[in-house]
Amino acid sequence: MSDPTFPAVIDFSAVFNEAYASHKTPAGLVETLMPNVSKTSWLIITSNSLVGAIESTTLTMLIERAIPHGVSIALDVAWQPSSWGLEPGSKPTAEVLRRFHPLAQEASLIRCTREEADEFFSAHDPLAIHCSLAQRPGVVITGIDESVRWCMGGKMGTMDMQTLDEQGCFFSALIKTFAEKPELLGNAGEGPGINAVGDLDELTDAMLSASR
Repeated sequence: MSDPTFPAVIDFSAVFNEAYASHKTPAGLVETLMPNVSKTSWLIITSNSLVGAIESTTLTMLIERAIPHGVSIALDVAWQPSSWGLEPGSKPTAEVLRRFHPLAQEASLIRCTREEADEFFSAHDPLAIHCSLAQRPGVVITGIDESVRWCMGGKMGTMDMQTLDEQGCFFSALIKTFAEKPELLGNAGEGPGINAVGDLDELTDAMLSASR
């Protein structure tokens, strides 16, 4: 259960890097991170958290312990080939996808570009990605043309956002909105086949607000 006096959103990479200065094993890192993570509403992760063995193992263990505490997982794909020792513009390898897919299965909310959607999910339709994952996550696909296509609990929307300059900031702002108003996601993430009851107009307003 999240603590209302504690930050509603925690970035895994930030807290991992801080904790790694004094703990070098996944078990020690998890024990250090859990007291804070268990009090938050959302844990933000990216595909690049899977590069290093210690970070990847820590993340897997942390998610297993955090979800029963009511912590939701927000996955920003944020594909960076260079982090994996690949040439710029490279697509994810079979090994990257093997590590990534279990992570995606745990997410309650996913953001990616259209290209990342095709490469990581073999689809760029947010409803198709939503339906393909056991958690039925909310899916937000951002385009280089400042378009946003999304699916939340089966409800879909498309918008052009001329003010969308920084996609990572947009996603963080959106997560904070869902932390404050979890009803917007309805029952998303509570199980296979469950659709959200979030208000479509409010979801649209949340997207617009996050883009500013």
